[in-house]
Amino acid sequence: MPELRRRWFLRALLAAGPLGWLARADAKVARNRSPGNKPLATMPPALTPFIDHLIPADEWTPAASALHVPQTIWQQAQTDAELQHLIHTVCAWLDRYGDGFAALSADEREALVAWMAQAPWEAPQRRFFHWMRERAFMLYYTQPQALKGLPVQRPPQPMGHVLD
Repeated sequence: MPELRRRWFLRALLAAGPLGWLARADAKVARNRSPGNKPLATMPPALTPFIDHLIPADEWTPAASALHVPQTIWQQAQTDAELQHLIHTVCAWLDRYGDGFAALSADEREALVAWMAQAPWEAPQRRFFHWMRERAFMLYYTQPQALKGLPVQRPPQPMGHVLD
């Protein structure tokens, strides 16, 4: 009788290995298909006015949206679920009152953006502000149209690359 238990145990152990592997593979597929990991199709309404508030048009240069900076940032976010979540969370926060961030007066938008810039680092609004400012400025000032009217011929960085 002890021989039977040992054989049964060995068979069970050998069968459990492939079953465990299959369960782990199935869990990985399920996680990749979960709704939270899918790219979101539409850009949040507050993203373009927020970036245009950081880089507005003036008499010499266009606004960031005229050079497709918000669309480029949104396209790049499609491969990063955490960045997408941050963008959607903060843009929903920006649009939470009235007709949204775009409908606010310039002073109201400035007050929100100034608060975001000085909020505690743990606040998603602060991380969003710093990431978005850095990325938007990099994408904007590497385009020749952004330099028209400025007394420079290359991006404003040491030994900047010549623009085509």
